[in-house]
Amino acid sequence: MTIDVYPAHMTGNTMQDHVKTIIGHVQNAGFKVYMRGADTTWLYYTDGVHIAYMQWDQSGFVTISTVHIPNNATGTGFCLDDIPALTLEHLQKGFHIAPAWARMSEAPRVKKFANWDAFVSSSSFNSGYELVEVLA
Repeated sequence: MTIDVYPAHMTGNTMQDHVKTIIGHVQNAGFKVYMRGADTTWLYYTDGVHIAYMQWDQSGFVTISTVHIPNNATGTGFCLDDIPALTLEHLQKGFHIAPAWARMSEAPRVKKFANWDAFVSSSSFNSGYELVEVLA
């Protein structure tokens, strides 16, 4: 199943239904989903080692970003601009070190978290994420 990240199909659905559909799709792709609460507009998903970030706006448009240890040169991750749908292939792009458009000087500065546990233990804020129960 493919979910278009441009939510024209949301007509008649509530934002909450759209978010449940997104979470269910990510979980069905084999990833664990973590959120801070049901009213947040972002989540992290992981295969246990690799971590990616996803957020959506009020219109339901979804973006995916890579996740790495924060640094002054590259922040905490790169927002990907080539995610037209939530296919397994596109979800896995969130696990990349850096997108192709990142400058050659940026990619070597990226250090990934060793795994989900390292991410959670890296700050008190990150320790607040909770596993979302399977929605599918």
